[in-house]
Amino acid sequence: MKYSLYLHPFLVTWLLVCALSGCVSTHPGAVGDGAKSKLPPGSYEVFGEVYQVLPTAAGYQELGVASWYGKKFHGRLTANGETYDMYQVSAAHKSLPLPTRVRVVNLDNGRKIDLRVNDRGPFVDDRLIDLSYAAAKALGYAERGTAAVLVIALDDDAATGTDAPQHYLQAGVFGQAQGAKTRLRRIAGLLRGMQIDVAVRVLESESAEAVLHKVWIGPLVDVDQREAIADLLLDNAMGKAIAVTVN
Repeated sequence: MKYSLYLHPFLVTWLLVCALSGCVSTHPGAVGDGAKSKLPPGSYEVFGEVYQVLPTAAGYQELGVASWYGKKFHGRLTANGETYDMYQVSAAHKSLPLPTRVRVVNLDNGRKIDLRVNDRGPFVDDRLIDLSYAAAKALGYAERGTAAVLVIALDDDAATGTDAPQHYLQAGVFGQAQGAKTRLRRIAGLLRGMQIDVAVRVLESESAEAVLHKVWIGPLVDVDQREAIADLLLDNAMGKAIAVTVN
């Protein structure tokens, strides 16, 4: 399994701190909480990088890559002090408040799951969220390791519109990451030139045969915007974009 050698960064940091300071009782989530540092309020540091926690989950939705973590952390404490159970659904996120309820949609197969974020991570590559083994299995990617996902906050003050369809454009699929990044830069430049404020991201979709790198644009505000951007891509020799609706 892909993550058998992956050590969660919070755990690594905790072990290093304990080795140097002789601490006996704490949990990984307590490391870098700013209590004994000059970090800004609501922030923490991992491997020299400072992460800022969002003041609220209201309106949060993000495209990205999901990974998962399992046996090495089963029974250990999460960042908010709960016991991690790989056979229950939960998640780790770098910036959402703890705990936050989210809906995670697997963009490769349409499966979705609602769960609580109670841990910090993942601090590797450009991954957005780290799910428990049970959650990854429910979404159908536990055997593959990663999946392209949409994450939407579901808390009471953030749930407005979460059942409404989310509209995107897929503007290219590449076998190599560099091709997708080049396409992303071209599209981002065109959108800036047209003063269109829409996110462009590269999503990884892993299968048994290969890892595909997909360029997604959105969420889009309406059909007019979707058609305008699709026409822009056609006019600039980037082919016909595929309209994607995530329910």
